[in-house]
Amino acid sequence: MSLQGHHVIRSQERMERERLERATALHLLTREVSAAAHLDDVLKSAVQRIKEVFKAETAMLLPSSPGQLGRHSASTFKVPEEEFPVAKWVLEHGQSAGRFTANFPLATALYLPLAAQSDTVGVVGLKWSKPSRPTIHQRNLLDAFSQQIAVVIRQHQMQEMEEKSRILAESERLSKTLLNSISHEIRTPLAVIQSATSNIVEFGYADLSNSQKVMVAEIQEASERLNRLIGKVLDMTRLESGHLKPKFEPCEVSELVSLAEGETRKELAQHKLTIDLAPDLPLVPMDFELMLHALTNLLSNAASHTPAGTEVELSVKVEDGAMLFRLADRGPGIPPEYMRHLFEKFYKVPNARTGGTGLGLSLVKGFVEAHRGQVKVENLVGGGSAFTIRLPL
Repeated sequence: MSLQGHHVIRSQERMERERLERATALHLLTREVSAAAHLDDVLKSAVQRIKEVFKAETAMLLPSSPGQLGRHSASTFKVPEEEFPVAKWVLEHGQSAGRFTANFPLATALYLPLAAQSDTVGVVGLKWSKPSRPTIHQRNLLDAFSQQIAVVIRQHQMQEMEEKSRILAESERLSKTLLNSISHEIRTPLAVIQSATSNIVEFGYADLSNSQKVMVAEIQEASERLNRLIGKVLDMTRLESGHLKPKFEPCEVSELVSLAEGETRKELAQHKLTIDLAPDLPLVPMDFELMLHALTNLLSNAASHTPAGTEVELSVKVEDGAMLFRLADRGPGIPPEYMRHLFEKFYKVPNARTGGTGLGLSLVKGFVEAHRGQVKVENLVGGGSAFTIRLPL
């Protein structure tokens, strides 16, 4: 065999040996990161394997917040502060950058996207110990490493999200069950208290001293507040569980408004309430009880958050194929920074009066949306605010 033939054979053997080494390295990496129980272990194994195969120091950079990257503790390379924009560029564009590339070539390290399919889950930075450019085979192997690491990172992230979702769902289920159970258990002794105070007022009120009459009145008022609170908690539980199904029937708006005014008359005793109903209002398909709750909650909210003597106006009219309920007041209005949180569960405007639950407006929103309607709030020119309920006819 000629010398040239020996050279060809040796070259083929070397290429086959390098191919086998690359396949072995990728197999070992895949096995190690796939077997890792936690994401920290995945990244530690990846950094160690990259160091052994490529003789490079490694930085694992993962998103810490939208648009930001954080260096994982498994990293052996500290990314210079001025090169973080390069890594962010890689994260945003899904392309390699830095040393040995056309993108930011003056960087001291090579930065590659950790991409699983079309989702970039992080960036890996490599600082080569040799000045020479990585060969095409090394780049191909490095790309395969990056892809495999990204796949496993994504799997761990999905598992973590699923576990958090499961725990959250279970926590919410238990809290709703507990609230429901407690609410029902409280209502039994509460009914006894209300019945007893009613009997005192009916049969022995004349024999009581003034101070005793005051105490009976306070008991009645406190029990009524507690009963309303329990009702709100139960309503919120029904809303969130999806068990609230409106029963649509044609309803008289004037009757609805009259009942809502009657139920909140005591709360609004110190306010100037005006009711303005447009003439010839049609029957509206709705769940009477749910809409009664929505209106009484809005009226109670106005009573609680505006000073005594404040004017409050409830108006109803038909506009653009919908029934509009508008409750306007001339109170202090709502600070703009709190406006978007008003309908959130348990949210209370800072410096609001004590005693509220933060459930009233969230219930209004839930009841209205159950009717395929909308509710919005706005501040009025000259002071005050207005809540508008829009129900489709």
